[in-house]
Amino acid sequence: MDSISQRLDNRKSWQDNEDLEELSFIFKTYKIRFFGLTVIALSNIASSLNWLAVAPVPDYANEFFNNIGLTTINWFSNVFMLTYLVAGPASSWVYEHWSIKMGIIIGAILQTVGAWLRYFSSFVNDPTGKLALAIIGQAICAIGQPFILNVCTPYAALWFSADGRGTASMVGGIANSIGMAIASLIIPAIVTDSGTMHIGFLVVACITTGCALPVFLIPKKPKSPPSYSASSKNKFALTFTQSLCELFTNWNFLIILLSFGVLCGLASAFTSLLTQIVGPYNIGVDDAGYLGAAFIVAGLVGAIVTGIFIDKTGRHKIVIKIYVPIIGALYLAFYFVVKTGQYDAILAVCVLLGFFTFSLLPVALELSVECNILSCLIMLAVMDALRNADGKMDRGLIFVTCLAFPLSILTAIYNSPNKRLEFEDKNKASSP
Repeated sequence: MDSISQRLDNRKSWQDNEDLEELSFIFKTYKIRFFGLTVIALSNIASSLNWLAVAPVPDYANEFFNNIGLTTINWFSNVFMLTYLVAGPASSWVYEHWSIKMGIIIGAILQTVGAWLRYFSSFVNDPTGKLALAIIGQAICAIGQPFILNVCTPYAALWFSADGRGTASMVGGIANSIGMAIASLIIPAIVTDSGTMHIGFLVVACITTGCALPVFLIPKKPKSPPSYSASSKNKFALTFTQSLCELFTNWNFLIILLSFGVLCGLASAFTSLLTQIVGPYNIGVDDAGYLGAAFIVAGLVGAIVTGIFIDKTGRHKIVIKIYVPIIGALYLAFYFVVKTGQYDAILAVCVLLGFFTFSLLPVALELSVECNILSCLIMLAVMDALRNADGKMDRGLIFVTCLAFPLSILTAIYNSPNKRLEFEDKNKASSP
């Protein structure tokens, strides 16, 4: 016992190559973990504001950029999806080879630089130059987003114990959705016409800068690991390439990847295009912003409730198998309801759709799945291409419905155990 005490006293920090599994009583969590989680949440909010800096006011943005067309305006959202294909894997590489903190810092710096470049485009008189600088700034923000968005799950695994990991992943993840709700409300309130577009860019740049400053104060790692699985990193870890091979030969993972990826893509495209979807039915920019906020706020409630539920019960599979068919039915309901132009009915469907869609977020995060950003890029492009000549998006909504319903079949056959939780439970049972 004396030798163990001496080892603990001399240990200044938990080293990555140490397997501490035999010393069960040294696993602990630190209060500072909540500071890091809060900073990550704020960074995710800023990330969403940058993503949707233009989407809630497409007509004003179109006029601000010399009437370039809504298809081009939609590329302010599309660029986030396109750059993710490269920046997403790059962020995972940085977490593994450098550190989680370094990944967050890189993301925060890129987001800040990009936000200010987009604002500075307001001072460019040449229409082509103005658009080019704004798109460059948006692209830099987009490159930084995965470093912030993807950090939630590895940060939770590094700092939180098994019984709080799902909730921690959920808190970090839904912060991005909170940012979407904030963008849906404040962007239309600030940008009242094309002449105030630059004010919206300035506000987003200031918020992004403010959220980036605390990132440098996040500790690199805890002094002791929080759980058995965290302490066994060296024993069980795979390289990045090995991890990809393991995942893409696992049918249960592919089912979740496809199902959650498509639904995530649909939700992101739906949020980005909501103003354009309801606009032809005499629903203004402000009211469309309220619909987007209702969609997201209801989703936050659903994510919180579901996150707590799966932490307490571990019933991930039942949630997926019930919620996915409901989401498909709600997209079908939205298609019929939006054509009536009845705002209250559209609002009700948006609330339900948001609740069940975002409720899948903590489930998918705990099952180690990130958003399939490629699917969102495809959804945005297809829905825009299916726009009617009169500006309505009926055909796009039919496409969304036909895509959502078949996912119910896939999730019905999903039957994978959660090995990480089983590992935690096994070691808890065997510990003295």
